[in-house]
Amino acid sequence: MTLLERYDKYFKWIALAVVLGLIVLAISIVVTSLPPRSFTLLTGRPGGGYYLAALDYQRIAQERGFDLQIQTTSGSVETLQLLEEGRASIGFVQGGVAADADPAILSTMASVFYEPVWIFYNRELENGAPLVHLHQLEGLRLAVGEAHSGARKLTDTLLTENDVTAGNSTLLELPSDEAAAGLQDGSIDAALFVVAPTAEVIQSLLRDPNLKLMNVERAEAYSRKFPYLAAVTLPEGAIDTRLGIPAEDTLLIASVANLIVHNDFHPDLLRLMTIAAVETHERGGLLEERFEFPNFRHADLPINREELAYMERIKSGESTLDNYLPFWAAALIERYLLFILPIAILLLPLISRSPLLVSAYNRHKITRWYSIVRDMDRNIPHMDIATIDNSLRALDDIEQQLQEHVSVPVGFMSEYYDLRSHIDLVQARLEKRRAQLTEQPAAETPSSHL
Repeated sequence: MTLLERYDKYFKWIALAVVLGLIVLAISIVVTSLPPRSFTLLTGRPGGGYYLAALDYQRIAQERGFDLQIQTTSGSVETLQLLEEGRASIGFVQGGVAADADPAILSTMASVFYEPVWIFYNRELENGAPLVHLHQLEGLRLAVGEAHSGARKLTDTLLTENDVTAGNSTLLELPSDEAAAGLQDGSIDAALFVVAPTAEVIQSLLRDPNLKLMNVERAEAYSRKFPYLAAVTLPEGAIDTRLGIPAEDTLLIASVANLIVHNDFHPDLLRLMTIAAVETHERGGLLEERFEFPNFRHADLPINREELAYMERIKSGESTLDNYLPFWAAALIERYLLFILPIAILLLPLISRSPLLVSAYNRHKITRWYSIVRDMDRNIPHMDIATIDNSLRALDDIEQQLQEHVSVPVGFMSEYYDLRSHIDLVQARLEKRRAQLTEQPAAETPSSHL
């Protein structure tokens, strides 16, 4: 028996095995690639801008069936360290902090909002003119942010740029609440904070009549010199319109809060966090224009190309699957079917033209009838007249289908007519058997009267 004949003989079993194998493979891929239902987002201190944004992310994740745990840290430096060590997969990191991180380990998911550098000082320091330059802080008692925090790293950069150092000033590494308390009790002359405008400490200090927020006249210069910085304007009355806080438009240096992800972060969770970032930040804020964030303009690390494309689709409203399907279904279709379908479209024509498959397919159109004809042929000696009549009708139906519905290439015509000949042969045997059964009672009738 040749290979093709064996293939024809077991064609349906082979096809069934292939289909079952593909189903098992598909189920295995889907099950093993499902994202974890619980994951952790790293933030800064409770009550800060990162933490408040994380609360919105948590709600959005819960609406889609995921348990987002919020883990606070001392700041961006600790967050970055935890991400690099693989102890977490996503976190908020202040712009500039991750500039030297390894892109083989971490990537930027998106920039999500501005984090101004708030410089407050006691009004007694003005001597008739407000402070507008950072070098004017030289010689003062300065709160410069908590040790090993992103704020401390940024304030060190800015103060060093203005020759304000530990050698000529008193630099105090304090958390925000202690720095605010020192400002208000007079034990500190000035303090630098790097937090979002919504932070409680900023709201409180802006309302203190004994303190003044520095209007940094050269903010634009810092944004040009340091790519991760921007110059932003806090409009007059933006904090409290009735009381006019602040009393004038105030120019601020601002960093940008980035979402940094470990490169093994599950793609479905990346999609989820992208949706959360867009829904949370696209409406803008005191310093952000509507639809300005999330963006990639101040990214410290490379951006995954798929994330870039997906972010743009979400922001433009073109991700229709997310609008009409549950999150898991949309993610599954996006991740597999939209990639598999084009490949299948390319491969199917090649597979369909495979000589072995074409040959097996054409042979199967003929050989599939042989099992019926063969069973009839074997059972002829045991058939009665009614069974023979049914078999003859069945063979007539097969012949009709062969003539009207079966079309094979010229190369298979010999096999086609071999089947027709075998059908004729079985029909003849059936007719002969029927004649024998019909004649037998007539031959036995005379003997019954003896």
